[in-house]
Amino acid sequence: MINAVIGDVVFTNGQTLVLRAGAVEYSLVVSAQTALNVSRLEGAERRNVRILTYLQHREDEMVLFGFSSEQERQLFLELIKVSGIGARGALKILSGASVSDIIAALDREDVKFLSKIPGLGTKTAQKIILALRDTLVAGSSATGAGSVPQAARKYDDLVAALSDMGYDKKRVVDVIAGLEQTHAAELGTKPLQEQEEILFRLALSTL
Repeated sequence: MINAVIGDVVFTNGQTLVLRAGAVEYSLVVSAQTALNVSRLEGAERRNVRILTYLQHREDEMVLFGFSSEQERQLFLELIKVSGIGARGALKILSGASVSDIIAALDREDVKFLSKIPGLGTKTAQKIILALRDTLVAGSSATGAGSVPQAARKYDDLVAALSDMGYDKKRVVDVIAGLEQTHAAELGTKPLQEQEEILFRLALSTL
């Protein structure tokens, strides 16, 4: 399985992202949210960009989907399990709203919000809520998605890494959330990977 592609941004437009990794250029299908995040990168930020992936292999084609965060990929993987929503449909949903907003809508059982996402109607929104609410909301935190700090979702990989080192997960989430606010100016518009490296060093000295 191709877990991620790390390379230099060659081209991004709409839902297409091309990364050059060594002597190979990879064409990835991405959400509008990911495409926007990548398009905002400038200069050196466009080098060694890490995009998580999902490879769809069919008899007539192979498609590599790309995601700017683990949260986005996990939501995509859950969405394609819902009857009637394929990979393209899931990507369209991810293009219509942020991951945090979708999960929050699931937590509230907000059919109205979800049905406004392009490509979703009321019946499909209800189907998604029934299929994913317990899975995604319970999986976000023992206290529910609505109470999880935004940092816990944005820096999910970092939280997991520190938790694996033996630190209490709730404590890690609180520390990361605090550090993100305190060092907002330093983090600025740096790529997520650089932000995680900075926060990792700061968190180790705090925990």
